[in-house]
Amino acid sequence: MRHSNRNAGYLLRANLKQNLKFSLIWLVILIMMIASGAGKLEAAFAGGASGSKEIVKMLQAPGMAAMFGAMPKVDTYNTAIVFAGVMVVFMIILQALWVMPLMIRNTRGQEESGLLEMVRARNVGQTAAITAASLELLIDSAIMGILYFVSLAAVNMGGTDLYGDFLFSLGMVIANLLFGAIALLFAQLTNNTRTANMLSYMVLTAAYLVRLVTDIQHQNLTWLSPIGWFEKANFYTDNNVWALGLALLVSILLAASATMIARNRDLGAGIIAERTGRAKAAGWLRSIPALLWRTERGLFAGWLIGAVVFGGVMGSVLGGVGDILKTNPLYRKILDVGQINAANQTMVLSFLGMYLGIFVALAVTAGVQVAFRLKRDDNLGYLSVIHAEKPTRTTISVSYYCFGLLAGVFVLSAGLLALFFTGNTVLSHPLPLKYLGRLFVASVPAVISFIALGIALVGLWPRLSSLFWLYMGAGLIVQIFRGLFDLPKHAGNFTPFGWIANVPVENVDQTWLIVMVVSAIVLFILGIAGYRRQDLSL
Repeated sequence: MRHSNRNAGYLLRANLKQNLKFSLIWLVILIMMIASGAGKLEAAFAGGASGSKEIVKMLQAPGMAAMFGAMPKVDTYNTAIVFAGVMVVFMIILQALWVMPLMIRNTRGQEESGLLEMVRARNVGQTAAITAASLELLIDSAIMGILYFVSLAAVNMGGTDLYGDFLFSLGMVIANLLFGAIALLFAQLTNNTRTANMLSYMVLTAAYLVRLVTDIQHQNLTWLSPIGWFEKANFYTDNNVWALGLALLVSILLAASATMIARNRDLGAGIIAERTGRAKAAGWLRSIPALLWRTERGLFAGWLIGAVVFGGVMGSVLGGVGDILKTNPLYRKILDVGQINAANQTMVLSFLGMYLGIFVALAVTAGVQVAFRLKRDDNLGYLSVIHAEKPTRTTISVSYYCFGLLAGVFVLSAGLLALFFTGNTVLSHPLPLKYLGRLFVASVPAVISFIALGIALVGLWPRLSSLFWLYMGAGLIVQIFRGLFDLPKHAGNFTPFGWIANVPVENVDQTWLIVMVVSAIVLFILGIAGYRRQDLSL
C-alpha cells in the first residue's frame, strides 16, 4: 500500500497549488451563500410573525418543495429549521458542481493530458494520483466545514445551537466527500474526462429528480436519493446522525473501490470499454460540422433527454401550485370562483418564471460546453490535423460556435415544451399557448446572449473562460433567491436572468430584448475574430 502511494504528498502539494484559485472562488461563493442565507432568514423572522408565516407557507408549496426540498413537519418553525429546509439541497448541488470536476481533473484529466504519464515515469506510486486527489478533497471539505460552522455561529439564528451548527456543517462536509467519491469512481471506470463528467452529472441529476418526486408525493421514499439522506438528517430538529453515517460509509466504499480499480488497471485505460469505431471513416465526416455532430451527438442526446425528463417532472407539480388558493378558507371567503382561478393562474405563471431561469441555465451549460471544447480540443492537439488541411480557423470556430448555439436552443425548447404541456395536463384550467410563446420569446435570446458571451471569452481571453460560470451562477442564484431573501427588484439585472424575471406573467421588456439580440451578435463576431488571431499554442 505504501509502495503504491509513494510521493502522493508531492502530488497533493502540486494539486493544491494548481487548484488554489478555483477552490478559493468556490469557497467564497459557498460561504457567502451560507452567511447571507442565514442572515436574510434571521432578519425575516425577526421582523415579525406575519413575515415568518408567509415564508413557511411559500416554502411548503409543492413548487418550492420541488426546488428546495420538503420542509420538516414540526409544530413551530424557527429560523434554523427553515434555513436547513431551504439550504440543504441547494448547497449540496453547488458543492457537487465544485468537487466533481475537481476530482476528475486531478485524476483522469491528468492522465488524458499526458501529465500523469510523465510523473509516473519518476518515483511515483500507481495510486498516488487518486490518493492525492482524495486528500485534497478531504482538506478542502474540512476547510469548508469549519468556515460554515464559524459563519452559522456568528449569525446565531433563532432555534439553533452549536451542536446544530456543527452537525449541519459536518453534513455538508460528508456530502462533499460522497459526490467527490462518485466522481473519483467514474474517473477510474471511464477512459476520458468527457464521459466521466457526463456520468457524474447524470448521477447528480438523477439524485435530484428522485428527491424531487419523492419529496412531493412519497416522502418515505426520499431515501432512494443520496441527496435525500441529508434531508432525512433533519438538521436542527431530530439531528439524525446515523443518516450522515450512511452517507459517510458509502463515500468510503466508493473511494476504496476507485483506489482498487486504479491499482489494477493500465495507465490511460478504463474499465468501461469504448465501442470500437469503423476501420475507415465515412466520407461525410470530412466537414467540420459533421465531425462535431459525430463526436458530440451522445452528449447532445443526453442533454435533450435530461431536459425533457426535468421539464416533465417540474411540470407535474404545477397542479399542486394552482390548488393552493382553493384550499385556503380565507381566500375562498373573500374571492369568487373567477377571481380564485385568475389568482391561481398568476401563481402558476410565477412558478413558471422561477423555473424558466433553471431551464435557461441548463441550455446555456449545454451550449457553452460545446463552445469551450474548441479551445480544449486545440490544446490537446485534436485539431492539429484539421489545421493542416483546407478548413480555416474561421470555419472551425464558426462550426463549434454554431453547434453550441443550436444545442442550447434545442435543449431549451425540449425542456420548455415538456414543462408547459406536462403542466397543462395536471392543471384544472390549462394555460393558453400565448404564455408558451412568451417563454420562448424571452428565453431564446437570453440563452443565445449567454452562449455568445462564452464564445467571446473563448476567442478573446480563453484563460478567463472559467469566469463565465461564476457570472452565470451568480445571476441564477440571485434570480432563485430574490423573492425568498427579499432582494431588491432589480438585483438580478446584471445578467439576462434579471431581464426576463417577470416572464411569463408579463411580456419581456422590448429594450432588454434588443440588448440581448445586439449583444449576442457583437459577442459572436468578437469570438470569431479573437480565435482567428490566437496562436495554436495559446
